[in-house]
Amino acid sequence: MYTKSVTSSSNNISDLIAKVMDRFDTDKDGFLSSGEFSDFLTGLLGGGPAATSSAMGGQAGMTTPTIGRGAFRSTLAGFDSAKIDDSTIQGANTSKYRAARIFQDFKPMPESLSAVIERLQAEGVNARQVSFDKIDFGDGYGPIDVIQGAYPGGGVAWQWLPQGA
Repeated sequence: MYTKSVTSSSNNISDLIAKVMDRFDTDKDGFLSSGEFSDFLTGLLGGGPAATSSAMGGQAGMTTPTIGRGAFRSTLAGFDSAKIDDSTIQGANTSKYRAARIFQDFKPMPESLSAVIERLQAEGVNARQVSFDKIDFGDGYGPIDVIQGAYPGGGVAWQWLPQGA
């Protein structure tokens, strides 16, 4: 009886580890980088994506649409990670969250804006750069300052700071 429960427990842990690796090993190298592990812990501790039923093997049929995690995800300031990860959540398909899914793939610096805008336009967003670190998303809200502490060659983080219509 003891052996059976240890084996069963061991199999459950192995299954859980496999699910965590499948969900968070974004480069599929068989290891969790510090960024990938950070995403896992952030979600687990914050009740976010890592704690969802799809990541943890919850109830059948309870899955969350997964959106890739970019190399610069840790530089997103003021964004709800649940809305970035699950496009079915109310408010997750606004210009802000559509942009955040793209921002996470780029270093927050003015030189990244042309590539960001190109990707936004490819997804049907009428975005255009209107100054050094501002984008007008063509949604009637006017320019948005998208890089905190922007300077040539860098910035602190991606942000969403409306500048008025």
